[in-house]
Amino acid sequence: MNRNYALLFVVVFSLPVFLGINAWQSNEAGRIRHELRQLEREQQNLIEEGRELAAEIADLLSIDRLEREAWERFRMRRLSAEELTLVIIGRGNAR
Repeated sequence: MNRNYALLFVVVFSLPVFLGINAWQSNEAGRIRHELRQLEREQQNLIEEGRELAAEIADLLSIDRLEREAWERFRMRRLSAEELTLVIIGRGNAR
């Protein structure tokens, strides 16, 4: 009989412990799911921002844009091959 009481005692007091652990685990899983959704949204926002920045960089580096800016700001234009003069400066045979 004493053994049955001990078993009953273990079952009665371990059941709330197991239920508490289960509730904590369920709460923790919900918190992690929520955090995961936030991180996924942030990841999508960062991906979109990266795409926009890449497009902006491509625009800033485009030859047409650079030529337009050079002309509008400094009245510079691209020279044709006939307009170019190549000057080579060398050391000669100095030692």
